[in-house]
Amino acid sequence: MFWSILVVVTVVATCSAIFTIYEGLNFSASLASLGCAVLCFVIAFVAVKTTLYNQCYLVMCCALSCFLMPMLFLFCGGITSGMPLYCITSLALIAFAVRGRAKNISFIVSLLIQATIIYLSWKKPDMLYTTLDRDGAFLDILVTHILTGITLFAVGSFSLMSYVQEREKSEKLVARLDYLSVRDSLTGLYNRRYLLKFLDETVWKHRNDYFIAMFDMDNFKQINSKYGHSFGDTVICTVGKLIQKSEDETSGEIVTRYGCEKFIYLINAGSEVEAYAKVESIRKAVRLISFEEHPELQLTISGGLLPCSTKSVVDVNQLLFRVDELVVSAKKQGKNQIRNMVEN
Repeated sequence: MFWSILVVVTVVATCSAIFTIYEGLNFSASLASLGCAVLCFVIAFVAVKTTLYNQCYLVMCCALSCFLMPMLFLFCGGITSGMPLYCITSLALIAFAVRGRAKNISFIVSLLIQATIIYLSWKKPDMLYTTLDRDGAFLDILVTHILTGITLFAVGSFSLMSYVQEREKSEKLVARLDYLSVRDSLTGLYNRRYLLKFLDETVWKHRNDYFIAMFDMDNFKQINSKYGHSFGDTVICTVGKLIQKSEDETSGEIVTRYGCEKFIYLINAGSEVEAYAKVESIRKAVRLISFEEHPELQLTISGGLLPCSTKSVVDVNQLLFRVDELVVSAKKQGKNQIRNMVEN
């Protein structure tokens, strides 16, 4: 935004200086017009050196509005020229500065100085170095109208574009934060926080429709120790994606990463037999996973399956505790198996 406006102002100031020379106005008028362009170059240099873009922009606006525009007003024909349009444009540019007291003070001071110069030129016409005849005035106003129109259009367009870009960035950031608030950063599955919310707000209201399955990878600590934590993360992601393939989101199912190597699958099924078949197919599929870098590795998982409508379970915490007990039981009885309440 800063560079866009600076470039536009520099180009317009240069064009104005050229036209001032073409009109044959006095040397002071041409010098003052070139001064606007030189000021922009100086501001650009200081901004690059200091990176204080907001402050440099406000300084540029103040210099234009409080000094260069009033001086050009006196040198270039006053009210008989197009200078009032330039003055108004310089005031409008202050609006794009950062918020704060300095911006408001700069606008008020600039407005007072310009209004004072216009008033004094009316009361004391001798203050004007140049007055334009009818043809010169029309020509000057025409050119000024074109240049200020281009300036305001360009600045407005750049401002709108910057606003849209910043808004898109903000929306993407908010979306990303929303995603991270409910998703596990490693696997992309729902996280424990979302699981607890989903259990409270959805599953517990429709307990008869849901079964909860918990999976725990067997011998995962040995995998980490032998192959490294980076490969361990790969194993977790691979198993997580495999479980997720069984998920039917249209029926309200979700797969979550519950702990380091633990996963929970909330299954919407008509019977425990149907739910158990899903869980058992996942267990068998995990055994078929292979890795090119470690073909000797054989993965297995242990799991527990529990109807969410179990009468002895009184709340969500107890539901999680009971299904975890089933997983522990599967581990104790040889691993690589699924335990349910009947078997337990």
